Amino acid sequence: MADTAVIPVTSRKDWSGDQEVRWCPGCGDYSILTAVQLLMPELGVRRENTV
Repeated sequence: MADTAVIPVTSRKDWSGDQEVRWCPGCGDYSILTAVQLLMPELGVRRENTV
C-alpha cells in the first residue's frame, strides 16, 4: 500500500482578506494579488505555511 499525502483543499476566498486593498489603479499590484489568490489553492499551499 502506497502512502499518499492528502492535500487540504483551499479556495480563492481563503486567500482573500476582509480588509480593503488600496493601491494605485495603474500599478499592477491588483493583477499580482489576483494571480496569487488563484495559484495558491491550485498548489495546495496552506495559509499558515506562508508569510
